Amino acid sequence: MEHIKENWVVSKHYTSFYRASTGGHTPIWGPPTSTLNFCEEDYEFTPYVAELFNTFTNLTYIGLGIKGILNNRKLGEQGLGPKLPYIAIINLGIASSLFHSSLKYPTQMCDEFSMLIATFIVFYRLLSFSQTHFSPNVLLYSLLGLMGCVMVVQFSTGDSSVQQVVFTVMVYFLWSTCFKLIGKLKRGSALKSKMKWMAISGIAFFISGHACWLTDFYACDHLRRWRREVGMPWASLLELHGYWHIFTGIGVYIFMVLVECLRYAPTAGKKDDQKPKVSSAGLWPFTVYLERPSAHKVKRSQ
Repeated sequence: MEHIKENWVVSKHYTSFYRASTGGHTPIWGPPTSTLNFCEEDYEFTPYVAELFNTFTNLTYIGLGIKGILNNRKLGEQGLGPKLPYIAIINLGIASSLFHSSLKYPTQMCDEFSMLIATFIVFYRLLSFSQTHFSPNVLLYSLLGLMGCVMVVQFSTGDSSVQQVVFTVMVYFLWSTCFKLIGKLKRGSALKSKMKWMAISGIAFFISGHACWLTDFYACDHLRRWRREVGMPWASLLELHGYWHIFTGIGVYIFMVLVECLRYAPTAGKKDDQKPKVSSAGLWPFTVYLERPSAHKVKRSQ
């Protein structure tokens, strides 16, 4: 059992995904109780924040969530439904910040289940219009039941493996379903090309983030040594778990926008000029977006 400083030690809830550190300030929140700990040195800069860079890189989730809500307001979207994915990603950013700043087990649970909640919401919004086998209510209750089962297993065992598997499977299913829906759009259209580029970019960000996550864990000893050698501020560039937050935040945002665009993408035999339309401009995937049709177009269609 490694001592962090003086009389406080690593939690007994030890797993293979735990990288304790030596030195640092005596934490104001008490000894860590989380089953996960990452490569960043704990309480290196302040007794109030365990992992400084891992904490503040969560601003990516919060910032992009706010951007999504503002986009909804510009569209004049009514109701909570279109805003829920972006509220969920803001909640994820806050929960993850609390976890990385305190390394407490309850905040770890908030972080992990916030990931699932955000994924479940996007999953539901995608399937509610893309499949016809189940009614929206059956789909909703099924997802809530699955969420409940994951929570029971994790709270009873203290193991995050089930949550990680469910999260990975759902993300993969989201990707594959989005690609299938994009394939149904008009061949050769600029819109189809842009949406496909969005989906590929989202996957690329997720893969890059996961690569950073794995490197941060398996090469931790080397990373810590290099950070000490180069010193601040360049050492911050080697805090790779923070890149997981940045890259996955962008990837999540891309797919949230993509799902909303697919809900209104033009399909054969269906047209409604009153609804938001999908527009496309530029090369960056964020530039596939929803917009309200202009007033004169709506009037002319009537």
